[in-house]
Amino acid sequence: MGTLSKLFSNKTLRKKLLATLLLLALYRVLVFIPVPFADVDVLVNFTNLQNSSLSYFALLLWGTLDKFSLLAVGLAPFINASIIIQLLTGVVPALEELQEEWESGTKRIGQITRWLTFPLAFLQGIGVTYFVNYYLGGNAIELTTINIALVALVMAFGSMFLVWIGDLITEYGIGNGTSMIIFASIVSGITSSLYSSITAATNPFAVGLFILVFVAVLVLLSIFLIQTTKEIPVIYARQWKVEQTSILPFPLNPVGMVPIIFSIAFVSFPYLLTQLVSKFGGATEWIKNISSWIEANFNIYNQNPSWWTIIAYFVLVVFFTFFYALVQFNPEKIADNIQKRGGYIPSIRPGKETIAYISKVLGHLCFWGGIGLWVLASYSYLLNKIPLLQNLFQWFGTIPVVVTGSGIIIVVGVVKDIMNKMKSEQYMTELD
Repeated sequence: MGTLSKLFSNKTLRKKLLATLLLLALYRVLVFIPVPFADVDVLVNFTNLQNSSLSYFALLLWGTLDKFSLLAVGLAPFINASIIIQLLTGVVPALEELQEEWESGTKRIGQITRWLTFPLAFLQGIGVTYFVNYYLGGNAIELTTINIALVALVMAFGSMFLVWIGDLITEYGIGNGTSMIIFASIVSGITSSLYSSITAATNPFAVGLFILVFVAVLVLLSIFLIQTTKEIPVIYARQWKVEQTSILPFPLNPVGMVPIIFSIAFVSFPYLLTQLVSKFGGATEWIKNISSWIEANFNIYNQNPSWWTIIAYFVLVVFFTFFYALVQFNPEKIADNIQKRGGYIPSIRPGKETIAYISKVLGHLCFWGGIGLWVLASYSYLLNKIPLLQNLFQWFGTIPVVVTGSGIIIVVGVVKDIMNKMKSEQYMTELD
């Protein structure tokens, strides 16, 4: 309490906290404003059904889809655009040159990312409109060309407005605006899901206790995944004398949430394709059989998917952990930078041996970090595959999934960043 009182006595920090809360309040108000032409009552009634596919899908999207609001596509287009630009930076010379221009280049890349966000948001708005209407049997919105275009356009502008709110939080608030908005969405979803799980249970107290213990375990696993690092000592020498010993840290999870985002997109693509086949028809008999098999075995939006989906999800998460880590942490560039600065890793020769050593360390971390990401991301699926837990759930009367594993990782990461930001602001004030 003493630490908190010191933090809130800081005028600068208090203003930033107030600005953050006001902007997040504005965001949460906009969540309840529906898109034009939509029958919101039909949508809300459907997503309130226990164990419905759309209800669980809404949980994966952190609670904006179930209201079919202006912000239904959320920050997903901006996140996807950021990932695309990051990947292109490694292969497009012009973007690589911008990245090397430090602040001016970073601003330019940010502008390009926002230009790409709008068309992605528009396309995703079209997809969300068809997706929701399909699950509601065509009752959510009349699918005329004008309706679809206007609804998608409104959601695209809503996504861009949300990006702008995130920029304001970053500039005037206490931290990364994008993360803060996602954090607020997840916390809101947790409270709603927790209430639904407890009220639907035959033994509410036991369910509440189980959720508390289970979420605590997930939080501890997330902290371990975020905080664990492999520290490689690097010695910098001048005129054959040791001048400085530095540490080169490699996190256990070097790539954050990117592997989960990519994996969900890839593993869900065959299922979404089968929905188009079912909707528009015209397919041959063997294509229909394949579509039926995929629909039965590759539906990641179901709370209890098949083992095929879970195994494919595991392979993709580990693969994209390796892939994106190699894009972000190039062993050749790291080894070259160490050598240029006159440094070396003890017992490792500069050049090829250093590259091989860094690659080995990075591969080891990516493998175990990828498995850790998969466990957290798919825990809600694995709950339905363990017989002992099934008996426990029958006693409870419900399966208490109040937050996804990816949501837990984001919450832990954002809380950590907020606390670091507050401590930094407090330290700067004390120095002044």
